Amino acid sequence: MYQHEYAMGFPFQEWPVGRPAYTSPLYEQLKAKGAHFGARGGWERPTWFDPEGVITDHSLSFFRKNAWRPLVAEECAAARNGVAVLDLPGFTKIEIKGPGAQAYLDHLLCTKLPKVGRMTLAYALLPDGKVLSEFTVAHLAEDHFYAVGAASAEWHDLDVLEHALPTDGSVTLTNVSADFGSLIVVGPRAREVLSQVTSTPLDNASFPWLSVRDIDTAVGPVRTLRVNYVGELGWELHAANDQIVALYNAIWAAGEQYGIRDFGIYAVDSLRLDKCYRGWKGDLEIGFSPFDASLDRFVDLTKPDFVGKDALVAEKANGSAWRFVPLTLDEDGDADAPFCASIFAGDERVGIVTSGGWSFTLNKSVALGYVRPQYEAAGTKLQIEIYGEVCNATVGAEPLYDPKNERLRA
Repeated sequence: MYQHEYAMGFPFQEWPVGRPAYTSPLYEQLKAKGAHFGARGGWERPTWFDPEGVITDHSLSFFRKNAWRPLVAEECAAARNGVAVLDLPGFTKIEIKGPGAQAYLDHLLCTKLPKVGRMTLAYALLPDGKVLSEFTVAHLAEDHFYAVGAASAEWHDLDVLEHALPTDGSVTLTNVSADFGSLIVVGPRAREVLSQVTSTPLDNASFPWLSVRDIDTAVGPVRTLRVNYVGELGWELHAANDQIVALYNAIWAAGEQYGIRDFGIYAVDSLRLDKCYRGWKGDLEIGFSPFDASLDRFVDLTKPDFVGKDALVAEKANGSAWRFVPLTLDEDGDADAPFCASIFAGDERVGIVTSGGWSFTLNKSVALGYVRPQYEAAGTKLQIEIYGEVCNATVGAEPLYDPKNERLRA
């Protein structure tokens, strides 16, 4: 395990030791289709696909020289312009039930809870108002919620949820993370494809954005969320492990006439930068509040109480120390901003990059990060130090792509 202790750590370097630890039922099938994999939270996830086996150069670089980049660009184009499918195992998935479930979550989370059949991003905070964890919370029934978190957050999130449980037994938690996988179907043709897999109505009136339904399929009912991490029309299908393979095959068969394509998490990371979607433990962590992270819309200060409310009320009155913004490089250069790159206004260090990468949609290098509030306005000129070179960058308006979320609502 120490063979690379003093070696350079490159972007997109996937370490092989101790793998695979956890795999999806689709692992071998996707591997045969040309999938390359990376471990996230111990789970093997497709990073990119080489269906024709054309890539022979697997050298690593700090610069945009990876041979797989044209294939990832094609995956992004499929998600943006057609339809694409992703096997994404390992999400943390917790069932929350009981007569006290709503009050329990309402106090734990700073976000307004969704109505039955709806869902939202929600944030658990520390008493000082900093972000402790992020959940997608779906309200399934009056006393039944479903919380989804990052794969790497399973034991962390269980600890957060268990520590906050009431002592009267009115709330129960069931960890179903290992029992269900996830298939993500996205793109302008996603509804046409999925409608051949289910007879459940998928129109906007029946199944609007940010809602949850159990859809019928040939393999049985599947819990389905109309949400995704790439910013397109799409659904997440949270299916039991014994359903995943047949469900994937049905989706693929339905999508062939539309040129369906597999895509991996390298494409996801590019696509999510377009939308300025945050990543837990990268863009979001306990050093910043939701106001610092420009997540004001997910904070409900009208709620009677929640963990961290007093701190956020004070911050709202006094102003935040930071604001989260997207930036694009004025000139492409040959490298993207790495994690923790410094952001400058002239000679003054005014912020830090938390995500950086190439947008295959915008054809620009995008960085997400925190800056002092006086620099948050769109159009502000700043600089980012990238591997020793100071690069000019401009603050953008969030999101950089589809600002009215019209594609998600299509």
